[in-house]
Amino acid sequence: MRDSDRAIWDSRARLQRTRDLRADAPTRVPSQDERLTRIRQGVYARAEDLDGAPHGVQYLARIEATAQARRAPIFARESALAVHGVPYGREPERVFTIGGASTAGLKAGVQHARVTIAADDVVQERGLLVCSLPYALADTARHRDQRVAVAAIDAALHEQLVSKEAILDALSRQSRVGQARARASIAFAEGAAESVGESWSRVVLQLLGFPAPELQPAVRGASGRWWHPDFRWRLADLPRPLLGEFDGMTKYGDLAAREGLTPQQALAREKRREDDLRAENDTVHWVWGDVTTPRRLERILLARGVPRIRPSSLWLPGNR
Repeated sequence: MRDSDRAIWDSRARLQRTRDLRADAPTRVPSQDERLTRIRQGVYARAEDLDGAPHGVQYLARIEATAQARRAPIFARESALAVHGVPYGREPERVFTIGGASTAGLKAGVQHARVTIAADDVVQERGLLVCSLPYALADTARHRDQRVAVAAIDAALHEQLVSKEAILDALSRQSRVGQARARASIAFAEGAAESVGESWSRVVLQLLGFPAPELQPAVRGASGRWWHPDFRWRLADLPRPLLGEFDGMTKYGDLAAREGLTPQQALAREKRREDDLRAENDTVHWVWGDVTTPRRLERILLARGVPRIRPSSLWLPGNR
């Protein structure tokens, strides 16, 4: 599990049910208490536990609240991935469970798949029943768009938590619905990607019809030091190699925390790194908004001379 995903578990909110909150104050009305945040009906967390918490903490609270409200639910898809500590990007609006046919399909923000799942495909993680990691990855790949699926599989491969063979094996035990989509995501996944942003970028680049870049290439700067940018294109159409960098919102904060620097020091260090790389390379940067609105990334790369090698196959709402 990556450090950022450990932080989610270390920061997770302590949940309290209405009856517990009223144990010492019978007249207390939790829904009117500004110090509390409602997670689901009858389950609350302290607002201060969620304010400023790492990405994913609130979704994890919804999963744990569902476990309190339902009898031994088996968590599936992105919910299972969250429990396993595998990132995938944006949190879904629903919590996902799987198993018995007697449970409602969609109720109180929980979507239940009424399918039979083998005992070998269910494991216990942190006191919760969840689909095994290969099963959850395959199931997510059948249902979600390629950016989410590839990001999750990339992360699991990068951490050596699973193999593509294991995911395909789990896929063979699932519905035929979405099989082609899932196989395409599994084939495209690459363990060299080091962040969700890189994975989402790779998918968008491919769907927009751009040539695949090298991932995490070793690039020697003018100082003689070796660096590992996110992407590199070395193409006849380009006068010099073009290095691509995905700049996530927390990039410099993560760098600072990892190396004991202030965010300002981390930013200055990255500036020196880029100057070192620019001696023999061109560089281009993009952010989350450019991969969630893909035509923005398209315009950025076309302006830098990256050629399109096939027609765009991308269709996403708001991508123009």
